[in-house]
Amino acid sequence: MTPREAAVLSLNSAFKNGRFVNLELDSTIKKYGFEDKDKSFYTRLLYGTVEKRLTLDYYLSRISERELSKIEPLVRCILETALYQIFEMDRVPDSAACDQATELVKRLCPGSYAGFVNAILRNTVRKKDALRAEVRALTGLRGVSVRYSIPEWICESWESDYGTGAAEQIAHGFESIPPHLTLHINTLKLSADDYFAMLDKSLCPRKIGDSVITLSGSAPVESLPGFDEGYFFIQDESSALCAALVSASVAGIPAPTVIDTCACPGGKTFAIAIETKNRGTLYSFDLHANRLPLIERGTKRLGITSVKTEARDARTPDSALFDKADAVLCDVPCSGLGILAKKPDIRYKKKEDIGRLPEIGLEILCQSAKYVKPGGTLVYSTCTLNKAENENNAAAFLAQNPEFEPARLAFRGAENGCKTFFPQTDGTDGFFVAKFIRKNKA
Repeated sequence: MTPREAAVLSLNSAFKNGRFVNLELDSTIKKYGFEDKDKSFYTRLLYGTVEKRLTLDYYLSRISERELSKIEPLVRCILETALYQIFEMDRVPDSAACDQATELVKRLCPGSYAGFVNAILRNTVRKKDALRAEVRALTGLRGVSVRYSIPEWICESWESDYGTGAAEQIAHGFESIPPHLTLHINTLKLSADDYFAMLDKSLCPRKIGDSVITLSGSAPVESLPGFDEGYFFIQDESSALCAALVSASVAGIPAPTVIDTCACPGGKTFAIAIETKNRGTLYSFDLHANRLPLIERGTKRLGITSVKTEARDARTPDSALFDKADAVLCDVPCSGLGILAKKPDIRYKKKEDIGRLPEIGLEILCQSAKYVKPGGTLVYSTCTLNKAENENNAAAFLAQNPEFEPARLAFRGAENGCKTFFPQTDGTDGFFVAKFIRKNKA
């Protein structure tokens, strides 16, 4: 199995079966034992083709006389991966991309497709510069959609929520963030400075604050120093910030009670437990019982003992914990429109698939508020750029729960206890955070 063939089959599986690309990638790498260059080539080809699929399909539609919907799905995947190599992978000769795709279609799709595929790709190579210029010249939201491979409905949503020009600014912001890996250092075991000294400087480590280190590009996590010893865990900047807001709110409490209502895969739970010095009790709830071992294995590796896991629907809170929590985190299920750069398949969700998410998020927030004791803190977060799930829910929560008030957030542009982070202005994923305080009883 070659990396090219594996990428074609994985792409077909992801779109045909609705399988998450990261799961497809992990299982394929393990199945075929890809390492080093083969692993890198397969990963880039699969993720890149998914990320750029709308752009690639535009090119294909301009060359092929057949409608895209009438091209055999596996043949279309072969064409898309070949087009990605032609337009995005400078080290792959155009001739190699064409030849390998033609051989693949002969092997995977017996019939009369080889001539069709070869003709499409040879013609594309001849017109490559003109096609690029054509895409650059496209105007309006159609142009933004094709250039950045983001569906028009998402672009329209951003324009509606954040103003004229926002769609292109956000999309460009995603492309401008360099690939990196973010480590949250387990300061229960060592300082960030001590861990920084252990890192290979070729990874260009950069220390942020007291417990976060970023690495340039990517690296096998298990190969980094101290993984087995529990010296760190992977956590993006948005998760770290949300956890920090929770931890800071209980800093003066010797044994705080904290609840993470939608906890899996566990990064925020780990960060809160570490930043509260493993004191008190941290209830880590999640709807899916089969995902809780992710948290349990993580706490064991990190040496965390303050966490209690339980399968629980956040919309049906545990009445035994009402008015008991010093702080509660609600990182609710969301549309994920702020992490398109990391999870490219999210962009192919249908608009109707996310219609109920604002309602679900607000219900979780209102129900989780029952845990908060007077004077306690409630943090609401999403990894999306969608006002219906973000600012609108925060405002609706305050209207329905007058015993809470917005907390002050020390971020530029924060208003009424809320802050939206954008890739083009903050250099992070797109995400939203709101912080509320339950008023003390009179």
